[in-house]
Amino acid sequence: MTELGFLSDILILLTVSILNVVLSRRLTLSPVLGYLVLGAIIGEHGFNLINEPSYAHNISEFGVVFLLFAIGLELTFERLIYMRWLVFGFGGAQVVLSSVAFGVLLHQMLGLTMSTAIFVGCALALSSTAIVMQVLYENKRQSTQVGRLSLAVLLMQDFAVVPLLAILPIMSTVANNQELLNVLGFSALKAFVAIIMITIAGRLLLRPFFSVIGSAKSDEVYVSTTLLIVLGAALLTSQLGLSTAMGAFIAGILIAETEYRNRVEMSIMPFKSLLLGLFFLSVGMSINFQYILDNLKYVFMGAVVLLGVKALIVLILCKPFKIRLGAAIHSALLLSQGGEFAFILFSMAAAQKVLEPQTAQLLLVIVAVTMAVTPLLSFLGAKLEDKIDSEEELDKNQEFKGVSDLDSHIIISGFGRVGRVIAYMLSELQFNYIAVDSNLMLVKKARALGFPVYHGDLSDLDVLRSVGAERARCVILTMSDRESIRKSIKTIYTNYRDLDIICRAEDFKHGKNLKKLGADVYVPSTIETGLQLGGSLLSTLGVVEHDILDLKALFRRNDYSFTEEIELFSGITPSKKIDHE
Repeated sequence: MTELGFLSDILILLTVSILNVVLSRRLTLSPVLGYLVLGAIIGEHGFNLINEPSYAHNISEFGVVFLLFAIGLELTFERLIYMRWLVFGFGGAQVVLSSVAFGVLLHQMLGLTMSTAIFVGCALALSSTAIVMQVLYENKRQSTQVGRLSLAVLLMQDFAVVPLLAILPIMSTVANNQELLNVLGFSALKAFVAIIMITIAGRLLLRPFFSVIGSAKSDEVYVSTTLLIVLGAALLTSQLGLSTAMGAFIAGILIAETEYRNRVEMSIMPFKSLLLGLFFLSVGMSINFQYILDNLKYVFMGAVVLLGVKALIVLILCKPFKIRLGAAIHSALLLSQGGEFAFILFSMAAAQKVLEPQTAQLLLVIVAVTMAVTPLLSFLGAKLEDKIDSEEELDKNQEFKGVSDLDSHIIISGFGRVGRVIAYMLSELQFNYIAVDSNLMLVKKARALGFPVYHGDLSDLDVLRSVGAERARCVILTMSDRESIRKSIKTIYTNYRDLDIICRAEDFKHGKNLKKLGADVYVPSTIETGLQLGGSLLSTLGVVEHDILDLKALFRRNDYSFTEEIELFSGITPSKKIDHE
């Protein structure tokens, strides 16, 4: 009977999860809030539909492990180096200042011990990665200054979660602050040893190991391997008396440096989503609606304080980091809510007697309310940003506003169909870019949709300065007009010799001339169109993909020199015209 009872619990939880995902998508709301509400409905303070809530809670804790592993997969060392000032500078300052501010307030108002108050303050300093990134994606603002700043802050907050999860078990076993400091010092030493062990093992063994796994050509093996690595790293740190999530996080960072990252991420996502959803359901089961109604005034006041303090700190920090005023206000409103990790940390803190259950309950509801109003705050922030920040206004360094924080970014010249495809690819892989186009109407339309596009021409040295060309990683010219490409290459190569230039060419002969002017790489559009059409034809005729790729590589070898032999009409070119493809 016990097994049958547990099976009915699983069926209820799966049904609720499916219902929540469907409703959240239809209503464009955060799934996290849905999990909490539905969890409260089926939990012990609602209809009490779950017979053994402890089973669900024990399994759901693996959701935290897989979440930290997924976060580690996103944090390549190269990416962190490019964003180091915003991540560790701005993000670090935001976490520290918010934690201290909330810690002092909680110590004074709720009478928590200072160590507990600071821990809760750290949890409140974290924002909602799921909601913020979703709002940015829906509004196509990932590559704007607000998008870059938000991503950097969220990355730093993800880093902060790892030590918080490691500290929590320690806090529940010590009697005073001095003992806590001693235990933390010893735990930090163990964590350092664990990180070195996992890092050395990962560097030496991961690539050969995955090479063997890849030779099996089986998705099932990848799934099993990923589970082995995640749970193995979690067990290792657990045996050392540290958080299981820390081991999973380190394993994720190491795999992110390998070429197998995408396959591993695809393998782990179903487990992460399912178990994390189950975790939020288990948190929701502990919510007491009657308690919320009895303390509605405190919930409202707490939500206002949380939003206000975090927004004010972000707004103040934007000044030294040269974030323009409109973008600063938008970022402050967008990052002012509490986050998913607060639910994780508060529920675990209550379970380990670090927090009183009623205090944890109040904090959980306050965070949920701030998350619920985030889309509205973001909408208000976007309107204020568009009104305050003039699109063509230059800052004191004669750069377009929104560019001063960029470093190692990509400059796209031309934002027609080709440029937008490139921008989309860069956004998906989270590379920073800025685009310019000579068509003013196109620029206004693109900026209204949230794209970082400015009016200008890269053949103008002032425009190059305005887009931060001296700090850029490379420039890509997507225009179809031969004269515009020629003038742009000449200006860029003359003034910025270290800036890599990738450009569009009509054919092999045109590309050779562009290389003489200073282009590093050219892509002949006519030849590439022929290669794609020919590849599709050969695939239809039954030619294997490997042979098709080899044939394309033959054409592209040595700057398309092979095509010189087959360009029978190289002297005849299409009529010159300016378009915005």
